[in-house]
Amino acid sequence: MTNDQIIQFLEALKNDIIHSMQENEKYATGQSASKISITDEDDSASLQIPAYLQALEYGRGPTGVNAQSGSPPMIDRIRAWCQAKGIPDKAVWAIKKTIDKKGYKGIPGLLTGPLSYENINLHLNQVIARISDSIAQRIVDAIG
Repeated sequence: MTNDQIIQFLEALKNDIIHSMQENEKYATGQSASKISITDEDDSASLQIPAYLQALEYGRGPTGVNAQSGSPPMIDRIRAWCQAKGIPDKAVWAIKKTIDKKGYKGIPGLLTGPLSYENINLHLNQVIARISDSIAQRIVDAIG
């Protein structure tokens, strides 16, 4: 598999994750989706998903004692989300305090669906088919 084909495969997975976020209404500002990236170094490539996106799938518990501030801070992310949803700024602090106190429920399958073995194999089979077609064409060209 060439690096270009690996990147195409990873792009397909990235798009599936973004579509899952959109379908589950977890794509208000697009900031989280913009943090999903593909690194391409030498002969390898990888899909990078921010760890905090796991909270979308698994939920988030109440804020613990001496919790470290996120980057960007949660209040800023909530403010951006509220603006995208048309929620008044005065609700931002109340939403943050509720999350601090109660946490929030996740959406099972939001990430694990697009990253399931079934979906990965679907995309890999497409890449493998293109590779085998390319090899077959080279053989035909060499013989002919």
